[in-house]
Amino acid sequence: MPRPPRKQFEGALYHVTSRGNGRARIFFDDADAERFLSQLRDCLTNYGVVLYAYALMPNHYHLLVRTVRANLARFMQRLNTSYALYSRYKHAKPGHRLEGRYKAKLVQGDEYLVTLTRYIHLNPAKVKAAGRLGRAERRRLLERGGWSSYGGYVDVRRREELVCYDVLKAFDKRSHEAGRRYRAYVLACLDEDDRALKEVLARSAHGIGDAEYVEALEWELRERRSGSDKDRDVAYPAEWVEVGRIDQVVAREYGTTVEALRKHGRRTGAGPAKAAAIELACRLSGLTQREIGRRYGGISSQAVSVGRKRAKPGLRQDELTRLTNLISSSPQLAMKL
Repeated sequence: MPRPPRKQFEGALYHVTSRGNGRARIFFDDADAERFLSQLRDCLTNYGVVLYAYALMPNHYHLLVRTVRANLARFMQRLNTSYALYSRYKHAKPGHRLEGRYKAKLVQGDEYLVTLTRYIHLNPAKVKAAGRLGRAERRRLLERGGWSSYGGYVDVRRREELVCYDVLKAFDKRSHEAGRRYRAYVLACLDEDDRALKEVLARSAHGIGDAEYVEALEWELRERRSGSDKDRDVAYPAEWVEVGRIDQVVAREYGTTVEALRKHGRRTGAGPAKAAAIELACRLSGLTQREIGRRYGGISSQAVSVGRKRAKPGLRQDELTRLTNLISSSPQLAMKL
């Protein structure tokens, strides 16, 4: 059956799932999960993708991601291919490790962002095997965390660099209180499903949103389907971020100016901000290092490369993830700066 093209665009939010071939197991032990998360971390960095939540189950996984660039297909191809090759080699099992194409539902805006993190985090306590357990046992199963991002949501000491925790701001500005309230929010659906979300999830194989949104999305994808199994995903617009947007977000977050970022020398007072801007420009803008060097003080491509290596120890991955997320949701998203 011909597959429908997927819609890709800057700032798009997706609920992604992928299963083992024939629903076979894909994570056999902790080492497998650790390897997958390591490869996921690399792909998030290389493709400028923001991860809000994840859950690794024995035979499938869930991700909630935002693509700052229109590049979900490339991101997922790299992630699934790298893990499949590792798994085939380690477990000496030839053939396909994952079942066909991954599934990715486009999410309408951010209104479902919080509820989807809860849905994903509850997966370990909602599987058929867990259904036979009592509430106390299922809660212990959930709180142990297993291989999901839930632990970092409810306990700041368990946070991971690869996850963006901006969702918690909807609960409280204080990290501890936000975690406590989020735990209560998740536990409220430990016994009963979120019926409203369940209805939304059942509406479409391609989108998560209200009836009008889903109908429009289904129509658009149907119109673009040619009937060939080679139908390609549709990207709107090009997948690179306008570098001016990066400058504006970095300057605002570091309390400096775009002009200071672009001045030559170390005495501009924008050292850490410039390091962050250069790193994000290299990751997200599609410009060459030569072009980036000319933009940030007229330095050479070699100076950009050396500067990135020197700055790496001082640039926290969680901070870069936070900035990437801000760039993707910036009011200037559609502007050409």
